[in-house]
Amino acid sequence: LAEAGSLHTVYNRTLAKGEAFRAGREVHLSETIQELVRECEVIVTVLSDDDAVQEVYGGLSSVAIEGKTFLEMSTIAPSTSAGIAAQLRRRGASMLDVPVVGSANMVAKKEAVLLVGGEKRDFERVSPLLHHISKEVLHVGPNGAGLSLKLVHNLTLGSYVVALSEAVHFGLEAGLEPSLIEKLFVSLSSVRSPNSAIKVPKILRSDYATQFSLKHMIKDLSIIEGEARRQHSSMPLGSLALQMYRLAQNRGFAEEDFVVVAELFKKTRGIAS
Repeated sequence: LAEAGSLHTVYNRTLAKGEAFRAGREVHLSETIQELVRECEVIVTVLSDDDAVQEVYGGLSSVAIEGKTFLEMSTIAPSTSAGIAAQLRRRGASMLDVPVVGSANMVAKKEAVLLVGGEKRDFERVSPLLHHISKEVLHVGPNGAGLSLKLVHNLTLGSYVVALSEAVHFGLEAGLEPSLIEKLFVSLSSVRSPNSAIKVPKILRSDYATQFSLKHMIKDLSIIEGEARRQHSSMPLGSLALQMYRLAQNRGFAEEDFVVVAELFKKTRGIAS
């Protein structure tokens, strides 16, 4: 957005992060979220979890927001997002949930996909702005629908990486060359994917440099578990994957990339790190 000249001001609850982002960019730094909202017609928020989102939006009760549009890009419960959107609508503002499919690096390269929930007219108004930071923008449905589709993605991803970890270590214990396992999942197998091309080499090299942290995968699968309970959906594989990630967290891996779950298979089967 800054490169496109579409970013006016930024705010971060951690001041040092806001200052670091502003350095070298022609953008202002707001001292409070209320100040930022007063100065902008379109406000983008990216926060860690449901509690943080509710805290930030709850802090806008004294700010005039009529006619403003909020783009909420955090991965939170769809029900939380839809509830906040309804509150803002009663005050004359609009909100879209705009979760991201892709890493921060993909966003920087404009390779991510944005899944949008909310009123069609609001989506059409901000769609050109969203195309500045993505390769595709998809309007999914009403408020919360973008998040629901994002959770479908992350449910698959969470289970898939556990399965990849298990399969890789099964192959290693069968005596297969790591290079052959890597080639299978990167270029040959019918179950290969962009994620297997990235994660299988990380598993084989014990490379847990963070692209998407274990703690964030646990957060997302916990949201999915709660939503599944609310809508009476069965998710046996997702629940098992969540327990695997929690075991990895208990071993001190919370800040590592979530592919660190592969360590559970190493240690269980006695493969040296």
